[in-house]
Amino acid sequence: MKSKLAQMCLGPLLLSIAQVASAETGAAEIAKQALETNLFSTENARAVIDMEIQKGGKVVRTRRISTLMSRKNGQVRSFVEFESPADVAGTRFLSVEEKSGGTEQFIYLPAFKKVKRIVGAQRNQSFMGTDFSYADLEGRRVDEATWSKLADEKVRGEDCHVIEGVSKKADDPYGRVKLWVHKKTMVPLRGEFFDKTGKELEKRLDVQKLHPQDGRWITTESVMETPKEGSSTRLKVNSIDLKTEIPEAALSRQALER
Repeated sequence: MKSKLAQMCLGPLLLSIAQVASAETGAAEIAKQALETNLFSTENARAVIDMEIQKGGKVVRTRRISTLMSRKNGQVRSFVEFESPADVAGTRFLSVEEKSGGTEQFIYLPAFKKVKRIVGAQRNQSFMGTDFSYADLEGRRVDEATWSKLADEKVRGEDCHVIEGVSKKADDPYGRVKLWVHKKTMVPLRGEFFDKTGKELEKRLDVQKLHPQDGRWITTESVMETPKEGSSTRLKVNSIDLKTEIPEAALSRQALER
C-alpha cells in the first residue's frame, strides 16, 4: 500500500521531471544541429562575400571580402581579407578556435603595417564598422548555454523549432539567445541576441536566402541588425567553394602580413 501511495504521489512529479529533462535534451540537440549547420562544419570553404552597411535605411558603405576556412583535428581556422573599397583593402583578420573552446583573433591593418591581437573588451567592438562584433565571429558551443524548447513558430511561412539558450559564460556578451531553426534544413532562419541581463534586445539576425550546394544548405543572404542603433549589415555570398583544400600557410599569422 505504501508503495502504491508513493507512486500516486510521486508519479506526476517524476513524470514532470522526465518531461523537463527530455525537453532540455531535445532543445540542446536542435541547438547542436543548428550551430553546426554553417561553414564551420565543413573541412574547407572558400567564399567571396559582398557587404552592405546601412544606417537609417540607407546604404552608407559597401565592401567585398574573401574568406577562407579550414577545420582539422577539431581546430577551426578562418581568414578574412577585405578586397574593396580602397580605404579598407588589404585589411586581414584571422580567427583560431581550439577544440577546447578557446579562441584567438588577430587583425592586420595596412595603415599601421602591424598585427594586433583582439583581447578582452575589444571582442565586443564593431568588426570594421559592421553590425558584427569580433565576439560574433567566434563559433558558439552548445554546452556554453542551458537550452529550452519553446512553442514552434513559422518564419516567412516555414515551420521552425524555437529554442532559447541562457549563457553559462561570464564573459559572453549575450545573456540570452533565441533561435528559430528551420525544421527541414536545421538552419537558423532568425536569431535574437539579448544583453547580459537577458532582457534587452541587442541584435537580430535574419537569414533571407538559402541555397543547396554539395549536399548541404548554405546561407547566401542574411542581415544582422542593431535595432537601438538603427543600423544593419547585409551579407550576400557572391561565390562559394566547399571542395578546394585550403593550405595551412594561407591561414596563419604570417599570411596576415604577406
